[in-house]
Amino acid sequence: MRNRLIIAFIATLCVFPAAGARAQKEYDGNAIIAYLKGVYLESEDYFADAYQYYLYAAARDSGNTRILLRLSKVALRIGEFEAAKAHSENLIARGAYLSDARSVLAETEYRLGDKEAALEHLEALRHDSDVSQFSILKFLAKIHLELNMIEAARRDLREASALPEADFYVWYELGLLEADARRTGEALEALARAIEMDPEYVNAHVARARLFKSANRTAEAELEYREILRLERANREAIDGLAEILFTERRFDEGVALLAPLHDTGSLDERGELIYGRFLHKAGKNEQALAVFDGLTKTMGERPALLRVMAEMEIEKGRFRTAYGHLTRLIEIEPDRFDNYIGLLLILYGAVDEPSGPDEAVAAPDAERRAHLAKAVSLASDDSPEDYFLLGSILRKGGEMGEAERLLLKAERLDPKNENVALELASLYGHTERFDEALARVVPLYEQDQDDPTLANLYGYLLAEKGVRLDLAESLLGKALGREPENGYFLDSLGWIRFKQGRYREALDVFLKAIDFVSGDAVIWEHLGDTYLRLNERSKALDAYERALVIDPDAESAGEKAGKLRNDGGIR
Repeated sequence: MRNRLIIAFIATLCVFPAAGARAQKEYDGNAIIAYLKGVYLESEDYFADAYQYYLYAAARDSGNTRILLRLSKVALRIGEFEAAKAHSENLIARGAYLSDARSVLAETEYRLGDKEAALEHLEALRHDSDVSQFSILKFLAKIHLELNMIEAARRDLREASALPEADFYVWYELGLLEADARRTGEALEALARAIEMDPEYVNAHVARARLFKSANRTAEAELEYREILRLERANREAIDGLAEILFTERRFDEGVALLAPLHDTGSLDERGELIYGRFLHKAGKNEQALAVFDGLTKTMGERPALLRVMAEMEIEKGRFRTAYGHLTRLIEIEPDRFDNYIGLLLILYGAVDEPSGPDEAVAAPDAERRAHLAKAVSLASDDSPEDYFLLGSILRKGGEMGEAERLLLKAERLDPKNENVALELASLYGHTERFDEALARVVPLYEQDQDDPTLANLYGYLLAEKGVRLDLAESLLGKALGREPENGYFLDSLGWIRFKQGRYREALDVFLKAIDFVSGDAVIWEHLGDTYLRLNERSKALDAYERALVIDPDAESAGEKAGKLRNDGGIR
């Protein structure tokens, strides 16, 4: 205590100069004592009591600006904002302690709700060497953010970040603003600096995870999500984000491991249980998946999300009639949701694999198919290439080439650079022998990514179908098979090139090898039949065509060739 009194006494030397300096003024001893007591109480954090002594001292010595400064600061500290404002304005009017007075006044105006007035005072202090520029910039940024003056806030934060005092707040808020402006690199760097200062601040990790995810930097997003879950085990956004990554990458066992503990402790909400059930199903744990969905059915009833995932499961199992029941019920509940019609159309247009058995086949009247299609088209978003791509793909697989082309061309107009749309159109044009239009979609894609074996295969196959540039086609398939030597479809393309080159014996060897890897494709069997026919092995050709018809009873060209062989006779 003795030391504090000494400090307080020394402070009075600055407040009350020696007699020689103010010879014309009488000093009030009571003012000095009151001031000293105020300084001591302020040092002990008794601000309200200190304020009273400062008021008394000011009343005894009304012209003392040092006392006024103490009054303004302590008044602000104890929430006497109008008084703090009056004392600060008094100091400014006297031209004393201008930097400190403006600082107090800026804070006071802010506390009183006049943020614009606070900004004026802070701007006057922006380049004042007597105050902390970092504090001023940080305060400016805070107010600019609250007033939604985003560019001004970004400018303040950038200036503040260049100063040695830059703290967590500056880096974190700057990171968020850069993220909003889609300056991903700058945002990630700022958030990284914030995390260096506070490694356990979850929101900073969440912001970085979002940025990595939106930039398709999946591995880095996953690391952030895992760090979030280390810090906050049940963080919903991290669970959802990590689950999405694992599901997209088909890491289903890891998804089960992620969600199982939360399921076991009852920490998952209904949506989380749905995701957990889907992971179980994809991981081949069907009994556990069914148990989860059965439990959800009892608690949720016929909820759309549950019906949707159950229909998806049944489609994958080939139980189309069961899936059809779920989907029709889903449409009854939500008749105006586009997504609800996709599974139904997949079944009705035969765009999925074969049913698991005769009892699971669905044969709906053409009028019903058309009605569902018309409804889905009416619900497709005018600015969504994805919607039109889905519809066009279903119809293309179902053999409705004219309507499929119309929908796919609309998707292409909406998103001319969409690779999936281009490939679907190329496939459609290939099937309808419009090879130039097919190549017009494939060639630009291949030139952009010449290491993609699928693009190389499609490019080479189209050239073979057209019967041109067969040397280039052969080279393209060499590249594709160099990447995937056991891909039966790539081998089929190479065999077709050999066939077009007239190298039938070599083509035969390639087709036989292709069938070793893909035995259930009607086109490959038809190509094999064509090759046997050229080699005058008619009996084997007929066998190959009939095998193609078993796989695809609607394969018209294979059926015509088989019929001709039977009618011609001479099979050996």
